[in-house]
Amino acid sequence: MKIAPRKIVITEDEDSLWYPLRTVPRHEIKLYRQLEEKGIPAYLPVMPAIKVHQVYYKTNSYRYEDEVLRPMLPSYVFARLDSTQRLSVWRTNSVRALLDVPKIQQGSFVEELRGLQVMEELALNARVEYKKEIAVNDRFVIEEPRQFEGSCGYLIERRKRFLWVVKLEIVGGYVTAEIDPRQYKFTKIQVP
Repeated sequence: MKIAPRKIVITEDEDSLWYPLRTVPRHEIKLYRQLEEKGIPAYLPVMPAIKVHQVYYKTNSYRYEDEVLRPMLPSYVFARLDSTQRLSVWRTNSVRALLDVPKIQQGSFVEELRGLQVMEELALNARVEYKKEIAVNDRFVIEEPRQFEGSCGYLIERRKRFLWVVKLEIVGGYVTAEIDPRQYKFTKIQVP
């Protein structure tokens, strides 16, 4: 299903918190649209994909491809909810679970969501994958190019390919995109 990418500014708020909403399988876009209709700030990270259509007509068949945007993280939509909105989200048939993110962890969670936005930008030119595990390597922040400035993540080399990795602590996984490190300027983050 086609969905237009919408750039949302992800910020912290005193009255509401960001939550990952785990959806029923393949209900990400449906829930995202329901939240938008209710005026609830929602974020659905998407990436380009190819949808193959197989058409059968009488004795003939043919196929064609269509470029679409698909959810980057299977079964997840992120929403900024206050206490009353949090209760109303449960009334939709698309929500399977609402993962709790305490107020004290909101800063790091918002940073992870901004990292996902960087991955959306990278997905326009590179292959992006979602995985459940990550190897421990040094953590970096991007200084240049300007559009990715301030994004934190890991730079990993696998089979002579360089991957930029954004870790998602709350969801329990990470997203990778292949990059050319010669086009970026990194600064290593010192871990205390």
